[in-house]
Amino acid sequence: MHKSTLWLLFYFVVLSLYAFWSYSLTDPNLVLSSWPPYWNFQQWMWQTFFSNPQLLTYSYIGLIIAALIGWYKAAQSLPAQTSYKKVLCYALLLSFPLWFSYNALSHDVFNYIFNAKMVVVYQEDPHVSVALNHPDDLWTRFMHNTHTPAPYGYGWTAFSLFPYMIGMGKFLFTWLVFRGMNVVALCLVFALLIKLARSLYIKTTPKDFALLFFHPLLLIEVISNSHNDLWMLVPALASLLLVLTPQVKKSGWKVLLSLLLLLLSISTKMATIVLLPIWLIIVWHGLNTQLKWLHFLPRQLKRWVDVVTMLTIENLGFIASVLLFFPLFSSRSQLFHPWYLLWAFSWLPLIRVSWWKTILLAFSVSSLFRYVPWIFAGGFEGNVLLQQQAVTWLGAVVGLGLVLSYKRCFRS
Repeated sequence: MHKSTLWLLFYFVVLSLYAFWSYSLTDPNLVLSSWPPYWNFQQWMWQTFFSNPQLLTYSYIGLIIAALIGWYKAAQSLPAQTSYKKVLCYALLLSFPLWFSYNALSHDVFNYIFNAKMVVVYQEDPHVSVALNHPDDLWTRFMHNTHTPAPYGYGWTAFSLFPYMIGMGKFLFTWLVFRGMNVVALCLVFALLIKLARSLYIKTTPKDFALLFFHPLLLIEVISNSHNDLWMLVPALASLLLVLTPQVKKSGWKVLLSLLLLLLSISTKMATIVLLPIWLIIVWHGLNTQLKWLHFLPRQLKRWVDVVTMLTIENLGFIASVLLFFPLFSSRSQLFHPWYLLWAFSWLPLIRVSWWKTILLAFSVSSLFRYVPWIFAGGFEGNVLLQQQAVTWLGAVVGLGLVLSYKRCFRS
């Protein structure tokens, strides 16, 4: 058995154990199933872990450390001849146990589901009305943020209607369909990144994609916690890919479709509005040969524009990642929730600036440990938010220091 197979198996077991562990944080007001074997298991998880904050916290730390080891070893030990399709298949295999896990670290998916229900059943606008307007609805018992309207754009609310209707209004089925949709998003991001790399003439390897798509942060936040961030990135990636194709010079409809896709991404979460300058530069580059009035620009200005355009296109992954990192400094991100890092982290295979990749990887590790103070305290009381921010930022700084020290020792 090849070494990579052993590490993949080890990692699969760790993620399976995490899937079991996740039910220790099932909301007490949520009964996913009355099937006796499940209910006995749920009761045991509450009694063993939920009622013991120390054991709950230490077990999470142990699982995350094991997952990080499994991720790194599995990605680095892949044979040179491994294909991109195999990497995607391995990622889907690793994500399989998480599909049946509980969204232990976030309640956001409950809001996605209920916002769709407000539109379909109550015929209300979830961006104006709040869940507390329906106190008799049993689903509000295990939701958080029932007092605020939907914080996402109308694009995401419209998209949420599809999994809700596929789930036929049944909570458990709809909950699983949302997870299935995120598996689809993961596949789409994988395919779009490969196509973008080819359009940009960036040499990538399957290991570059394994570092991203095997990562526990991506798998846990997208599949287990069911966050919608990849569905924000899918139309953004597709938008840039459309205007990078050589045929864009002769296809005005592609530019229009690309713009609509970018607006769809922005209407999901506002973060991708920072990609608009990149989009404009690429479109400028694709259309400038047809705009005769450009010949009247001063030659020096035209050269400067050409240089900026080419540098942007050649370093698209790096620039897009940096731009999407800036919103993480906002007060709304609370410096910053772990799944928000995916905005910048998902460009990893396209980034050729090694120091930025190292920074992103350091934050990807510290972000997973951000949950530790919250798990131990059982909520956000006291200084938990401040402690979380310290874990995220100081943890990344310490990680970077260790990496630099290791590199220096290795060189000497």
